[in-house]
Amino acid sequence: MKKHGLVFIIFNLLFSVITTAHPSNLSEVGISVSVQQELFPVIAKVVAEGKNSQSNTLSTVQWRVRNTAADSVCITVTSEIPDWTSPSISQIYLGPHESKEYCQTPFGRDLLSKHSTIPATIILNAKIEDNIIFAETRKIKIRSADEMIWSLNNPYDMTMLIAAWVTPNDDLVEKVLSNAKEKLYERSLSGYQNPNVMSQVKAIFNSVRNFKVSYVSSTMSFGNVGFTQRVRLPRESITQKSANCIDGTVLFASLFENIGLESMIVLIPGHAFVGVRLAPNSSETLFIETTMVGRRILDSILTLKTTFDAAVEEGSTKYNNALNADPNSVKIIDVKRAREIGIYPLW
Repeated sequence: MKKHGLVFIIFNLLFSVITTAHPSNLSEVGISVSVQQELFPVIAKVVAEGKNSQSNTLSTVQWRVRNTAADSVCITVTSEIPDWTSPSISQIYLGPHESKEYCQTPFGRDLLSKHSTIPATIILNAKIEDNIIFAETRKIKIRSADEMIWSLNNPYDMTMLIAAWVTPNDDLVEKVLSNAKEKLYERSLSGYQNPNVMSQVKAIFNSVRNFKVSYVSSTMSFGNVGFTQRVRLPRESITQKSANCIDGTVLFASLFENIGLESMIVLIPGHAFVGVRLAPNSSETLFIETTMVGRRILDSILTLKTTFDAAVEEGSTKYNNALNADPNSVKIIDVKRAREIGIYPLW
């Protein structure tokens, strides 16, 4: 999708714009500001960390300033969501008759603690030295921290953000892995340092079974900006002993990433499952249907097939069927690649 088309979609879907000129005594300055109507904590976190290429496009606040005077001017702009973020403060330097755009995303860790949509306000101001030339308060909504937004508008999507739910260093993820290593002869999970990757993956799968995690149906929600879904963090899936397809996928991806395996999230129409490379940067990938983790022992007896083997077979079948039906319908989120472009764990 062309960049200008993407920007048009973002602005039309996410922003309310009010433009006001505020001349000061020191300089003729025009200011307009665009504010995101709904703030998704995961987006705010990715943007605030500043490495993602879409950071400016997805910012919470976009300032547009112009200097119509013959002298240069320095404008200090500030945005803050009281009780949720610290002020985001920036200085914009303008030459004579110069205009600029500047993006801000106030962020605070408290945004990640909220699990419901709440109303909030964002305070905006701009000043030249001690002279305030712009001051407004806007209403916004803070969405739940565990709400994943899959798309802003077709065909633009934000599926790469799901990698933020992959949280390899969580204490409960470590607890599952501690259980898993006891299933191995060497009592060690060393990732690719051990040539028998399959045995480690199997031990991790069976450890999740030991924690009695089982499948539950998905819960969907729809916001003003597109299709969203509540996604459990791995620690919640372990504690609640339940996971839908995407919950289970990020859980297993977290377990694999923790020990240095290259995990991926596979998305096909209406479903998700996990993949793991059997060697670094390898095209040989093991696909696992995570919803089968709670399969009954009786099913293994009746089919003469372990749950792990059945899950691998089902994962491969679903991947190949989707690929054969429509290659464009298969989307793979490489967690390693997501980290490289600045999408880090929510926790």
